[in-house]
Amino acid sequence: MPVFSADGYLHLPRRGLERIPLQHLMSGMDDEPAVAAPRCGGVAVLSGYTEWISPLEPALSIGWDWAWQNTPAGGGLVRQGLPRTNLLLVSDTQEPLPLEESLETLARFIDAIDWQRPAWQAACQAPMAA
Repeated sequence: MPVFSADGYLHLPRRGLERIPLQHLMSGMDDEPAVAAPRCGGVAVLSGYTEWISPLEPALSIGWDWAWQNTPAGGGLVRQGLPRTNLLLVSDTQEPLPLEESLETLARFIDAIDWQRPAWQAACQAPMAA
């Protein structure tokens, strides 16, 4: 169970990460960058964001960017960069991990869960910006 800390993060033992249930909160697609003269046959880039929360208290939030990439299996969403979160992992002795190490551990956790399908479905159903 995460606990509040004076540093503003929820602290969670690294080994407890797999026991935290995550629920999809929202996903969307990024606006396409304005291109002065689009080329016929140019590569379109699909990218977006997704946010996940835990139904447990205190409220935990993890978000990350994604992009559609071709893969040998046909293509799919791939996490881009490190996640954004209010969670900081701690060691077995309750010492906070360095932020970069904590985020890299969270990134590996994200890559191991089934987030792509719900994120894609929600992003496709989100209203388009005018």
